[in-house]
Amino acid sequence: MAQFLIAVTSVPGHVLPLLAVSQHLVSRGHEVVVHTGSLFRERAEATGAQFVAFRPEIDIDYRQLDERFPERHKIAYGPAQLCFGLKHIFADAIPHQSAGIRDIRREFPVDAIIADTMFCGTFPLLLGPREKRVPVVALGITALALSSADTAFFGTALPPALTPQERARNVAMNSHLQQAIFGDVQRYFNDILVKHGSRQLPAFLFDSMIALPDLYLQLTARPFEYPRGDMPDSIRFVGPLLSPPSTGFRPPLWWDDVDKAGPVVLVTQGTLANDDLGRLVGPTLSALANEDLTVIACTGGPPVESIPVALPPNARAATFLPFDRLLPKVSVMVTNGGYGAVNHALSLGVPLVVAGDSEEKPEIAARVAWAGAGINLGTGRPSASQIREAVRAVLSKPQYRQRAQALRTAFARHNARDEIAKLVEDLAAGGTAASSHGTRLVSACRTTDSEGQSGL
Repeated sequence: MAQFLIAVTSVPGHVLPLLAVSQHLVSRGHEVVVHTGSLFRERAEATGAQFVAFRPEIDIDYRQLDERFPERHKIAYGPAQLCFGLKHIFADAIPHQSAGIRDIRREFPVDAIIADTMFCGTFPLLLGPREKRVPVVALGITALALSSADTAFFGTALPPALTPQERARNVAMNSHLQQAIFGDVQRYFNDILVKHGSRQLPAFLFDSMIALPDLYLQLTARPFEYPRGDMPDSIRFVGPLLSPPSTGFRPPLWWDDVDKAGPVVLVTQGTLANDDLGRLVGPTLSALANEDLTVIACTGGPPVESIPVALPPNARAATFLPFDRLLPKVSVMVTNGGYGAVNHALSLGVPLVVAGDSEEKPEIAARVAWAGAGINLGTGRPSASQIREAVRAVLSKPQYRQRAQALRTAFARHNARDEIAKLVEDLAAGGTAASSHGTRLVSACRTTDSEGQSGL
C-alpha cells in the first residue's frame, strides 16, 4: 500500500480525470488525499479519498472567475486573457498551493504526488534537491504544449513541420514568441518563485510544466498528438481517462426517440466556456433547424433557458447528459474543443466539428483536423452556414468517420487507469519518500515509450 497526494486545479476538466485516478488507486488498496477546491469535496470523498480543501486565498469557484477577477472579463479571448490567467490564477496560487502541500505532508506521509498540468504548486519541490523530495507525476489533461523543432509555437495552431525549412522556422518562431508573448509571464512566475525561496524555472514555462516532473502522463493515444523527434522519455501516452460508467441516470422523456431519429448531432460548449451559448450552441441549432437529423444541445451547466434561440422541432436540450450514455447515439459532435470531450468522442469513433478560440482549444481543434477525424472551423464564433456545411461534410464523407474509428482503435489499446496506477506505484516504490516514515533511494523509471510514433 502506498500513500498518494492528488493536487489539482479546481476546474472540472482538470479535477474529474484526477478523481478517476483517485478512485482507481483507492480500489487497489492505496491511501489517497485529494487537494483541490472545496467545491469538489463531495465528489472527491466519493472516490474513497480523504479531502483537504485549498487555502481560502485560492479556494475559488471556477464559475465565479469573472467576479473574483473582474478585469479578466474585460480582456478579449486570446493571448492577453491567457497571460492574465497564467499570472493571476496560476502563478499567484503557487505560494498557497505549496503551503497546502506542506501542511498535508505534516499529517500524511506521502510516497508520491500526482498533479494536473496546470497545478504549479509543485514547482518549489521540483526545483529543489531531488533527494529531498518525493516523486512528482503530472497528468497531461490537454494537448501537449512541449516546444520542439517539429512543432510550431503552441497557440499558433499550425500543423507539425514536414520540411527542414519548416523546422528552422519553428525554432525561430518558438524562441521569438516565448519572449514576445510570454516573456512577461515567465518573469512573473520566476519573481514569485524567487520571492518564496525557490530557484527560477530552468526553461520556458510550458516546457517546465511538462519536463520537470518525474513522469508526465499524456491522457490520449500517441496518434492524436504531433510527433516530436526530441520528446523526453519521461512523457508517456496512457490513453484517454474517461469518466466511469454513469449511475443513477434518469433519461429525459425524449431519450428513446433519439434511436429512431436518423443522424444525431450533439452540440456542447463544455463546462467552462459556456457563459455565452450564442457562440456555438445557438448558431448550431439555427444552422441545422431544417436538416433531416436530430440535434441535442447540452449546455454543460447553464439552464436550458439561457440558449439564445428557440429550440427548433428537430432539437432537444438538457443541462447535462452523461457522455457514456449519449455519445454512442451520436453521429457528429459539434464542440468548442475541450480536450476531455474530444478524446471521449474519438474513443467511441465519433467524428467532430470543432469551433474554439479560448484557452488552448485552437490547438485541440488543429489536432482533430491533422488527424483527419473532423473539421476545424478556425473560429470560436462560427456562422450558421459554416456549421451547416461542416456537419453536412462530416456526415456525407466517410473519411472523417474512418479516421475517427482508427483513433478509436488506437485508444482501445490503452487502459489509462491501470497504466497510470502501475506507473505511479512503481515510481512510489522506487522513489524518494522524504517523509516521516523514512527516506528511500530514488530510481525513477525513465524507459522509452514503446508505442510507435507513426500515424493511424
